[in-house]
Amino acid sequence: MELLSFGLYFLCAVLLVLSRIGHGVLADARDDVVDLSVPLLELASGPAIEARRAVDRVRLYVRVQTSAVEEIDRLTQENDELKQWRWRTQLLERKVAHLRKLLHAAEDPALVYASGRVIADARGPFVRSALVNLGRQDGVRIGYAVINGDGLIGRTVEAGDKVARVLLLNDLNSRIPVLVGPSGARALALGDNSVELQLGFVQEGAEIETGDEVYTSGSDGVLPRGLRVGVVAGGPGSYTIRPFAELNSLDVVSVLFFDAPALTRTDPAAVADKGEALSSTLRPAPEEGRTAAVGSAQLPPVAAMSPPVSAQAQAER
Repeated sequence: MELLSFGLYFLCAVLLVLSRIGHGVLADARDDVVDLSVPLLELASGPAIEARRAVDRVRLYVRVQTSAVEEIDRLTQENDELKQWRWRTQLLERKVAHLRKLLHAAEDPALVYASGRVIADARGPFVRSALVNLGRQDGVRIGYAVINGDGLIGRTVEAGDKVARVLLLNDLNSRIPVLVGPSGARALALGDNSVELQLGFVQEGAEIETGDEVYTSGSDGVLPRGLRVGVVAGGPGSYTIRPFAELNSLDVVSVLFFDAPALTRTDPAAVADKGEALSSTLRPAPEEGRTAAVGSAQLPPVAAMSPPVSAQAQAER
């Protein structure tokens, strides 16, 4: 045993000495040995590499299976919650229908809308307006609300045969009656030619917090109630409204045909000989690039009325 150990030590010493000798014959022999050992090393390392790959695949499979199970559990929980909300919604719809019959309440007027594009805008120190390729031939009247996919952007103030001018929310001349927050506090959204709107004439004792949503109140008798305007920003004493719509980059917009009684005063020339509103006699037909739909359920997402936040007061002028 001692002899074997001595022999191994001696062999290691010889190999160490030979590895330090830079003779060409020894270098070539060393290279030949390395070349001969490569296939053996590859053959020996193959099972180890495959085993490592198999372990990685198993880990990935377990991870995917765990994620899939967690995702299925989450979707199942969401589905159960949606079923509960659906049941509650159906229950509330039945209650509302029962109360409507009990009170003989009138149905909300059906809204028709036409969609077009902004073809020009005027942005200066004293004006914020836009031109859309919709006019009286499409049924547009002065005073109609104009929206896009995000929220209310303004109302029509001029209407030609094929083009209408829209006064944007942030124009200095824009004054929109609104409801603020879940309590439905009444106020005015005032434009001042800046990015945000001023929140003014807030009713006394109103509780307003930053982040409250702002909707049109419809108390002016011109705009529909419940159109999304923006959210409250700033702090007490200096509240502002950050509009949902990006007023500096408008493209496709929709004009809502809301024939309120006040429109007969703001746009008397639009009344037909029979006493019907222009939007009733010149109702636009669906065309390519423009859409029209009847009923609030078919309005663009932003045009749908918001949940009621307070009882609406009588129309104010």
